[in-house]
Amino acid sequence: MNTIKLLQRGAGIALAVSIFVPASLLPAAPFCPFRILTGLPCPGCGLTHAFCNISHGQFKLAWQANPFGFLFYALAIVFLAWPWLRTRFPAIELAVSRTRAVVWAPALLMVGMWVYDVARIARL
Repeated sequence: MNTIKLLQRGAGIALAVSIFVPASLLPAAPFCPFRILTGLPCPGCGLTHAFCNISHGQFKLAWQANPFGFLFYALAIVFLAWPWLRTRFPAIELAVSRTRAVVWAPALLMVGMWVYDVARIARL
């Protein structure tokens, strides 16, 4: 299975779960193994709550859970729409295939998220 198809399936599952499961049904305590073991947030800490809150229109709670949730929610929608986007706008696929930013941007974003989350937890 290629990377795009894997990302599309993951995005579809994440969005479907967030639509059908309200954040109020999720455990309040973190269920991230990294955070439980170290006390530090991982780059994805709070994304599940953020996705569920965004899907249910609770934007303030989503921001409090993880401000980067909005970006990843939008990216999930883009991954789902990718087959349509690339046929409708062929220049997008050409531009994406010619840049290495597609590989490095998500990695740098995850590092930035982790630094932000650690700094945010340290202030609490």
